[in-house]
Amino acid sequence: MFSILRKGLVYKDISPDILEHDEDIDADQWVYDEKDVYRGRFDPRYTEHNLNVYWLYDDNLNRVGLAEHNADNQAEYKALWFYENPFATLYQDESWVSKNKTLWSMMSNDAYQDCLEDDFVTVFDRCLSSKYRLVTPDFLANPPTLYECTKCGKKSLKKLKNCVDVLETSYFTSDLLFVDDSFVLYERSTSQQHASYEREQQPQEQVQEQPLQPEPQLPLPPQEPQEHPPQFQTDPQPSREN
Repeated sequence: MFSILRKGLVYKDISPDILEHDEDIDADQWVYDEKDVYRGRFDPRYTEHNLNVYWLYDDNLNRVGLAEHNADNQAEYKALWFYENPFATLYQDESWVSKNKTLWSMMSNDAYQDCLEDDFVTVFDRCLSSKYRLVTPDFLANPPTLYECTKCGKKSLKKLKNCVDVLETSYFTSDLLFVDDSFVLYERSTSQQHASYEREQQPQEQVQEQPLQPEPQLPLPPQEPQEHPPQFQTDPQPSREN
């Protein structure tokens, strides 16, 4: 997930599992974006960004997002949420939707068989010979470099060892196919999809374009705390005898 308060910061730990430092605590209930959630402990991994980050959990103790607060002004905060698809989560934009088809639906059977024989590890390089570029959430967070030989014309996302005249160029073009790790295709469901390409092609530090407006107040716990708030803990481990 791209941070909203800090350009260039990407939250990559987005598993629904409880973080170790949030285990075995009595969690308070908080309200973020009108959602009732349980907030974990302060996560010290983001202090270098001058942020106080807290992970958010639902009633079943599944991690559902995080709250990032400006360390110098706790009233300036944003809540980020996990969505059903990786592009919506990355951009915090629900207009990203699945096209309900995979990359293979665009390929001939022979092309699919070639990818299958290579155990799908060469799919991205194979697509370089077409007009399309495959884009994953990781590519948007960490833009790759395209290596192109000016003599033989070979293109690759890995350095070309047997070529002498190699150019390092931008991977992105105007013809992008957004795929997840299973090569399911995604798109923006708004009419502004094509206008968004320029933003998606920018390095991660340029993704956030609009200045942030601070929230008017801190999220507050409910007026009447629960009698038995959920305890964050994992299944107890069996004891071992020496």
